[in-house]
Amino acid sequence: MSFRSGILQSWEGNPSSPAWARVLTRSLGPLGSLYGAAMARRRRRYESGKADVSKIPVPVISIGNITLGGTGKTPTVAWLAEKLALKGRKPAVVSRGYGGRPKDVMVVGDGKGRLMDAPPAADEAAMLARRYPGLLVLTGAERSFVAKKAVEEFEADVVVLDDGFQHMALHRDVDVVVLRGDCPFGNGKVVPAGVLREPVSALRRADAILITGECADSTRENIQSLNPDIPMFTGHLEPDAFLDSRGENTGAPDELKGARVVAVSGLGNPHGFEKMLESLDIEIVVHHEYPD
Repeated sequence: MSFRSGILQSWEGNPSSPAWARVLTRSLGPLGSLYGAAMARRRRRYESGKADVSKIPVPVISIGNITLGGTGKTPTVAWLAEKLALKGRKPAVVSRGYGGRPKDVMVVGDGKGRLMDAPPAADEAAMLARRYPGLLVLTGAERSFVAKKAVEEFEADVVVLDDGFQHMALHRDVDVVVLRGDCPFGNGKVVPAGVLREPVSALRRADAILITGECADSTRENIQSLNPDIPMFTGHLEPDAFLDSRGENTGAPDELKGARVVAVSGLGNPHGFEKMLESLDIEIVVHHEYPD
């Protein structure tokens, strides 16, 4: 087992995780507490008005989470943006950019079918733009500035903020938090001791919860104890096609039933990818896991 896989299993609270990984993550507990306290202090600065919060003249819907790793945020963003477009709205997906200056805005998809050729942007944003050519997809380090550009230059009438629950610098009208049903809070510790980006108590400021996959009743009870009136929804991620490296459809998932494959992933939840392949009766010979 690789170092990364061992740590991920320990973070998720898997009892079969290696002993060395459990010892290491426990030793990082004090750092996790410090990180959680720093996140809380940062949040209070925005809530108290000591740090500026930008507001734009259109609704902002954030799809985020409180854990590291894959929960289904990006498919949820795609689903929501598509539904908004079908309702006659002009949504813009705003995602975090990597590198560049704070005021740089990368147009990954211009909403008219033109896509960026070389993708230095986040891979999720590039995937969304390829999958939905008519969708406006923008990235940048300063997402409040990117959101303003989406409205002023591209006339977006609603902004879908990808991974925005911790992005306090932009006012959100709705905060949707996506949780993995099989591992909503991991071992309950904050990074680097666990999978949490901030304490579970952060769910008090969420407006809605989307749980992907089946979850235990205790998970719902835990959430309701923090936020009694919050609406909770359940969703399921289902594969509908295999795509080649050019993004072209190569067939339905059941066409690989019984096949033996080499799996390659760069995901926050690689074990979920394995489960998906196994559910399609695909045998994984070896799985090469790379960081998200």
